Amino acid sequence: MTPARRRPLARPRCQFANAVCRFEALLCCAAALLVVLSQTAHADGLEAVQQILGNSDSSPVPPGWTVGGAAYSGSSPYSAGSASRLAIPGGIYIGDRVMYLGDRIFYTFGRQGPVSFFGRLRVRLGNLDPADSPAWTGLTSRKGQLEAGLGAVIVSPVGLWTTRFSSDISGRSNGTELLFNWAAPFVGERWMVMPGLGAIWRDQRLANYYFGGVSEAEAAPGRPAYDVGNAWSLVPSLIASYRIDPQWVIGVVLSYEHFSSAIVNSPLIQKSGRYDALVGLGYVWR
Repeated sequence: MTPARRRPLARPRCQFANAVCRFEALLCCAAALLVVLSQTAHADGLEAVQQILGNSDSSPVPPGWTVGGAAYSGSSPYSAGSASRLAIPGGIYIGDRVMYLGDRIFYTFGRQGPVSFFGRLRVRLGNLDPADSPAWTGLTSRKGQLEAGLGAVIVSPVGLWTTRFSSDISGRSNGTELLFNWAAPFVGERWMVMPGLGAIWRDQRLANYYFGGVSEAEAAPGRPAYDVGNAWSLVPSLIASYRIDPQWVIGVVLSYEHFSSAIVNSPLIQKSGRYDALVGLGYVWR
């Protein structure tokens, strides 16, 4: 049996962007899901997908529009929150400079050798509504916010390295988030598998708002006031796609966010992390 040929990373811009783009396309379907739920599929480091974009009929990450549907399952960061399971329609666009992924959009504004520089806008949906659980009575809703940021993707012989920062520009949390992510795409004739590992740093304001902060006014018996402070998370992930034929592609996204103790020790969290799983089928719009 002849092993599947692995394409080198020496020329990853087109091919790697396709795999990442396909993943972004699947996440775009998840983004539609985000519009429906406060919990969303939250794979990070997707910026690198653009580096493996490919235009052939067998590319596992085709450019342009991809529309379809996805089955999603994801857990809440809160101990009293329930898991989300949905089937939703959606679509994404992946181009040489622009990527639209439903809840976020990227624009690559410059390239210098192996480094690409991008800007990013994202709508982060709210993740806590007191009406959803008796355990949240007396808490303030954690509503959505608009975030803007800048970042870079570096192509290297050992994979793709992404770094970016983003901040709330809507006045909701006024917080900031930093991401450092590594991903290694393995690309065949019709398939792509990309394991990754990311680290996310959130400042005190963002962490308190979305990841377990309890103000003095929200404190109650069994729920003491709690300041998360600055917090880290580690995020291993796996993205895979397969080009069934020139018109259809299937993809899988698995992600787990492991919380640091600053988040775990919150009276609202009391769990080690959260997961996201997405399986999508898309039609390549030509």
